[in-house]
Amino acid sequence: MGRHVVLGAGPVGTAIASDLHERGEDVVVVTRSGGGPDGAEKVRADVADPDALSAIAKGADVIHNALNPANYNAWATTWPPLAASILAAAERSGAVVAVVDNLYPFGPVDVPMSAALPDRPSSKKGAIRMKMWQDLLAAADAGRIGGAVAVRGSDYVGHGPSLLSMIAYGRTAKGQRAFIPGDLDVPHTWTNPGDAGRLLVKAALDPSAHGRYWMVPSPPAVSIRDLAARAGEIAGWPPVRVSPLPGTVMQIAGLFNSTARATLEMAYQFRRPFLLDTTETEARFGGEFTPLDESLRQNLADAGFVPEPPAPSH
Repeated sequence: MGRHVVLGAGPVGTAIASDLHERGEDVVVVTRSGGGPDGAEKVRADVADPDALSAIAKGADVIHNALNPANYNAWATTWPPLAASILAAAERSGAVVAVVDNLYPFGPVDVPMSAALPDRPSSKKGAIRMKMWQDLLAAADAGRIGGAVAVRGSDYVGHGPSLLSMIAYGRTAKGQRAFIPGDLDVPHTWTNPGDAGRLLVKAALDPSAHGRYWMVPSPPAVSIRDLAARAGEIAGWPPVRVSPLPGTVMQIAGLFNSTARATLEMAYQFRRPFLLDTTETEARFGGEFTPLDESLRQNLADAGFVPEPPAPSH
């Protein structure tokens, strides 16, 4: 049995901790609030404090970074101290660092995203995530930490917030038209956050899988329009109506709203096909994923629009 420190108790962190507990591993969940799933030791701490985190991670085999800073427009100031603290704790404990990464480092691409593609971020957020990953790889290559591994998934639909729950559900539930930024008819991959967490556990527990990231198996891509329509069918709403929010509106909003401004640089993800190639992951770890309808039910339930679905068996 290994000792695992899970940073964050959102949907992905909860999935990581729950899966590890079911496997009989020793699990510590670290959050600012002291929360976490049943079966894990729950610790309240500031992850950006390297001494506090190092004390918690003493003797850890793996540190799982499932953090998601709440202030989306302040990544340049929030992520560096968190990343430095995690790296310091891993260096002191000799732990592997397992990371829930995202697709920002790829930048705009015209092909399905896989580990064969180079990181070429076009955004500040993508550059931040790329540097965090490169720093971990360098530390692992130099023998300063026990290793590094990551998973990359697409935009989440499942437990927790989603593009639809944040922008569309409030209006579509009432039969009103929702306005969503992006091209509503291009195919887009949607990843269940629980699948990302469970894949990270598999990769973290397999030393031969370290030194790289793995793409998260996800359902076949569907457009935002089709995704919204299916959510409405599951919830029993009137026919869902969605329209694209013109880019000029977001640009104007960005002049006055820092969150809108922070979102603008990532708009490319919703204006062209946005697809994952998970062939390598499927060959190594299997291709299981949560069906899209189940993910939508989880998302709708968390947003309060349908009853909580039964817990899936994995």
